[in-house]
Amino acid sequence: MSESDGSVLRAEGLSKSFLQGEQRLTVLRRVDLAVGTGEWVGIVGRSGAGKSTLLHILAGLSDPDDGSVVVKGQRLSGASPARRARIRNAGMGFVYQFHHLLPEFSALENVALPLLLGGSRFASAATKARRLLTDVGLEGRFDHRPHQLSGGERQRVAVARALAGSPAVVLADEPTGNLDRESAEGVVEVMARLARNTGTSFVVVTHDLDIASRGEKTFALVDGVLEDTSNAR
Repeated sequence: MSESDGSVLRAEGLSKSFLQGEQRLTVLRRVDLAVGTGEWVGIVGRSGAGKSTLLHILAGLSDPDDGSVVVKGQRLSGASPARRARIRNAGMGFVYQFHHLLPEFSALENVALPLLLGGSRFASAATKARRLLTDVGLEGRFDHRPHQLSGGERQRVAVARALAGSPAVVLADEPTGNLDRESAEGVVEVMARLARNTGTSFVVVTHDLDIASRGEKTFALVDGVLEDTSNAR
């Protein structure tokens, strides 16, 4: 598999099952997924349907029983932990339901931190962090710590942090699940705009069909099978 078809993330034949007592529970059944540059891909499913399991496999945090994941032409599944970390750092960003910001750091410092850990100098990391925070509508919040921000603002900082490494794709796990409807709409609009303007792809796992269907592709995970529902909207 390669990027020749325009995919920045491609999964083929993903299967995964777990033992529950004496029974084996299958949560993924030969799942295929291709994500193109700048695409918004929404995946919906009921609680326990396997959405988070799928996202963990796409991120290389766990291996499928069968199948493979390729990110920007590099095979992620089956790679060594060190190689997986390099692929993730070079090509992927992450947004979670809870922002996981460091409470003692400002918004700017939280966004700059991944760059500093990657070896960037503070001046260049801070410059990029300011630009990203401006892109998500927080130009007046650079020096605010998480407790001084609203829930929606904290999640926007988390989006900016996910983009700090200029990833090809951002994986978002219930990114608005902890927000009220108005704040959720603001965060979703920011992510959708960034996908359009920067060419960064977003794979958004959510229980909310309205959020999942904001972009080009929408899927439903049902009984372990990923069903394309894009044309059913």
